[in-house]
Amino acid sequence: MTPDLLVAALSELTGHSERHLARLRDLLQLPADGASETARQRARRLTSWRRLLQDIPLDERSFDDRFGPGGRRDTITGLTAWCLGHRAQSERRRAGQSELFGFAGLYLLTLLGLAESEAQRSLPQPPPGPGHGDGRALTHDCGAVCDVLVAEEAVAEAVAEIYHPGSRPGRRRADAAMEPAEREWQAMRRELRFHRHGSTSVILRGTTAGAVHGTRPEFALKLILYPFTRIPTLTRATREYAETYGTADIGSRHLVRVWASFDSWILMDFIEGRTLAEILREEWDPHTAGTGRALSLRLDRLQEKGVLLFEALEDLQRIARDAPVHGRLKGVHADLSPSNIIVSETDGAFRLIDLGRNYLYTHTITGTSGIESSCIAPEVRAGDSEIARADLYSLGRLLILFGAGRADTDGVVPDIFYMRAVQLARFIEDLIDADPARRLLVFTTGTEHTFSFSELKSAFLAELEMAQAAENGESDLRTETGWRALPGLLRPLSGDPGREWRLWRMYRQQSARPDAHRRPFATWLLVWSMVSALIWAVTNTTVITWLLRDFELDWGNKLVELVQHLDGGSDGLPIVDSWRHADYQLPDWRANLPARMVGLSYAIAAPKYYQTLFSGLTPLTIGRRAGGLSRLALAAEVVMRAMAVVPCLLVLAITLVEPRWWPLNSAIGQCLTCLANFLVLAYVRAVIARSRRLGLSTVPGEDGKITGLSALTQWVPTSLFYATAVLTIGTFLYLEILHDAYVYALALTSTNIFLFYVIKCGIGGPAVRVVMVRTSLAAERVARCR
Repeated sequence: MTPDLLVAALSELTGHSERHLARLRDLLQLPADGASETARQRARRLTSWRRLLQDIPLDERSFDDRFGPGGRRDTITGLTAWCLGHRAQSERRRAGQSELFGFAGLYLLTLLGLAESEAQRSLPQPPPGPGHGDGRALTHDCGAVCDVLVAEEAVAEAVAEIYHPGSRPGRRRADAAMEPAEREWQAMRRELRFHRHGSTSVILRGTTAGAVHGTRPEFALKLILYPFTRIPTLTRATREYAETYGTADIGSRHLVRVWASFDSWILMDFIEGRTLAEILREEWDPHTAGTGRALSLRLDRLQEKGVLLFEALEDLQRIARDAPVHGRLKGVHADLSPSNIIVSETDGAFRLIDLGRNYLYTHTITGTSGIESSCIAPEVRAGDSEIARADLYSLGRLLILFGAGRADTDGVVPDIFYMRAVQLARFIEDLIDADPARRLLVFTTGTEHTFSFSELKSAFLAELEMAQAAENGESDLRTETGWRALPGLLRPLSGDPGREWRLWRMYRQQSARPDAHRRPFATWLLVWSMVSALIWAVTNTTVITWLLRDFELDWGNKLVELVQHLDGGSDGLPIVDSWRHADYQLPDWRANLPARMVGLSYAIAAPKYYQTLFSGLTPLTIGRRAGGLSRLALAAEVVMRAMAVVPCLLVLAITLVEPRWWPLNSAIGQCLTCLANFLVLAYVRAVIARSRRLGLSTVPGEDGKITGLSALTQWVPTSLFYATAVLTIGTFLYLEILHDAYVYALALTSTNIFLFYVIKCGIGGPAVRVVMVRTSLAAERVARCR
């Protein structure tokens, strides 16, 4: 019998009479009604059935290529209708067709499991809702099909026969390792219930036939879908699972107790609860559908689930360290994904299941690029033997999933972390590098080759506390790109001085933390943020005050009146008025208005430029040993800090000393901005290039995938063009070759306010800051690479 004949026969099932079933009965080698079956015939039939199940193509495309377009879907549809219709037949007819129905039900269950496996490994995964079954499956309604099939005695008997661990062709009967498996298998009651689908399995639940201390223990039976048993490494790992990961005598809260295992199944405690994958799908934000990026970051959800995950990994690491009898359990899960974590209904703890390498990811199978696969470390997927740091990668990917509600498959931290939680981006980057040796470059714990999840949890909570402090206790953080950034226009300093102050105070409180974990240059960055805010306040106050003086308006400043009185009752302002050039008259609004307009626009736009892009960041994280890159970082640092004060000093000069300088000072300010853009872009590109040469996977491999890089690249030629125009026109105005001062001043003012303040810094600034933050963090990791 061949799979082709079987699929053809199954597709022809339109009724339940013997005439409709005769062909299928012959193909399945079932005896006619009333005929007995010898032990040899039964063994041959079961071997044939196992082979038929094993030969089912693993993915839909392969199935359809072999059996015709739409083959798997049509087979599932037809077989579902026939199996559900079988239950409406008479008791006598059902009894006569029990073995045939049992195989057909198991075949359908296998097809449904393969379809669900493929869907779970693909993106996107829709949330539960109408059209998505009962929440336990993405592709069908388990309550209407799987629950019904497994509850049928004939299907349960087919499962018992086909998955029985008894003698098989090529296996020695005296294999001692099979004795526990056979013993536990015989102790099961045949009354099974469907529980859920796994990535390579279906999971049933049941109870033992005999009572223990007056109760029947409830178990979960993980049946590997038969087509996957073609993979020898998966079969061997399943057979040895109980020996390797059995924790019956340890009493772990976070590891499920394993009873026995065989080539195609694992028997373990049943844990009442749902998988983390199901819970995350329920929390899925429909507003992010189709956007391709995370739009929010939930710090409360990240903390809640992150702590539970750390606790489970701590327990796994403790068992490996303290239980010598389980020396093969190395404290590494190696398949840490949402579907392999059960959230206990009793206490909410994370219970880890399916420990060990998932050999599904080491074979070329359609649909293995989804969320489940993206959580698995590259070395595990590649089949490497050294996987001691695999769980670090999975931990970082799951933390992204907890916070952002979704995770891309490109292996980098989403932009929302760089925009709103730099501290967490720094921590997660240190976990998810594709090279295991480059994980924990910053947050080092233990020796070079060891690490402690307990210490990492403390570091994680400290960084989370920092992120919450930076956002003033806000837990639901949203992106601020595009037009969403418009409310930020009402904050000229973007809230950065206050943010830097809160971060600095928090770092002082966390003085016991290792120096390597602390934020570099915290005091230095706070000082410059405060200097920028102070000079912004002084410059704007000065320009507005002098503008009021030009219009001879009383600004009601009692402090100024007191200073004038102490100066002998002068009409002007002491000291500062003595700085004015002889031809600088006050009040004279007609002559001074161009300087006031341009000066005020620069006094507003320049601090916004600094605080949006540069505040809280420094290129000096690259260190002193990076050669030319270190020198470039120093040059970028100098020009970045110059942008905090020089533009405002230029405005103060034309306000306090000589208004006629405004065309020249405008040109100087624009040339400095062009230089800042050029040096910063050069530094960013140099760090990205060095990161790629070193193989740091936390930096995307393509420039187009780095948010803000293209915008920053465009800023250089546009700022050069603008600086050239301002320098040319400004020089001609100062030399009185041109005379349209008001027109030029109005053009400069509108450009500064609308182009630079609103569009570039306000709307486009947050995206450009992403590449700045990413570069700063990458530079720190580059400095620590050996």
